[in-house]
Amino acid sequence: MAYDLLSVYPAKLLEYGLGIGYLLLFIPFWRYVQGGRREVREVVRVSPPLREAISAALRAARPAGATAIPRPASAGWFHVPADVHLHPGHTWARLGGDGLVSVGIDDFAHKLVGPATVELPAVGTRVAQGEPAIELRDEDRGVAMLSPVDGTVVAVNPRVSAHGALEDPYGAGWLFKVKAPRLVANFRQLQAEAPAQRMLDAAGDTLALRLAPELGQVLQDGGTPVHGIARALAGEGWDELAREYFLT
Repeated sequence: MAYDLLSVYPAKLLEYGLGIGYLLLFIPFWRYVQGGRREVREVVRVSPPLREAISAALRAARPAGATAIPRPASAGWFHVPADVHLHPGHTWARLGGDGLVSVGIDDFAHKLVGPATVELPAVGTRVAQGEPAIELRDEDRGVAMLSPVDGTVVAVNPRVSAHGALEDPYGAGWLFKVKAPRLVANFRQLQAEAPAQRMLDAAGDTLALRLAPELGQVLQDGGTPVHGIARALAGEGWDELAREYFLT
C-alpha cells in the first residue's frame, strides 16, 4: 500500500507538467493568430486615392440617363413657434394669459391646402381631442381636421369665418378658443418645441418624395412651398391627399 500511495505523486507531477507546457505553447500560437488577423486588416484597408478611383468607376458604370435620387431636403419649409403644442393631425393649441386655449392649423396644413373656406364649431360646442372639429372646404370638396384638446368653444375668429384661412396660421389666423378642463392631460399627447419641429420636418420629407423632379429641385435649392401643395400634386384629389396627413 505504501508503494501504491507514493506512485500517485509522480503521475500528478507529470499531469501538471503537461498542463503548464500546453499553456506555454498556446501563448505564442495565439499571438501568431492575432498577428495574422491584423495583417489581413491592413492589407484590405483602402487608401483615399483608391477609394476615389472605385467611386469614379462606379459612376462611369451607371446606365445612361440614370440619376441619383436626392435625399429629401424639407428642413426649413415649415415652422412652428415655441409656445404652441402640435397634434399629429396638424392642428395646434396655445394656452393664453386668460386661461383660454387658442386652436388653429399648423404651417404644414396651411401650405398643404392653401386658400380654403373654414367651417368652425359654433360657440358652446364641445370638442374632443382627436375628434373632427374643423373643416377646410374648396367648392364641393372638404377635409376635416381634428381638435388638439378637449373643451367647450367660447369664441371663434370672426376674420376667419368671413375670409377663410389667413396668412398667419399661428397668429391672426387662430380659429377658435376653448375652455379646456383637461389641458395637462391633453398636452401630454401633443408635441412642442424641438419634437414639434421634427414632426413637421418628417411630414415635409414624405411630401418631398411626392414632388415632381422640377418642383423638388427648386425647393431643395432654397425655394419655399406655395400654398396649395395638395392641389399641385393631386389635382381634384387634393382632399384625399390632405386626409392622409390630417389623420381623417
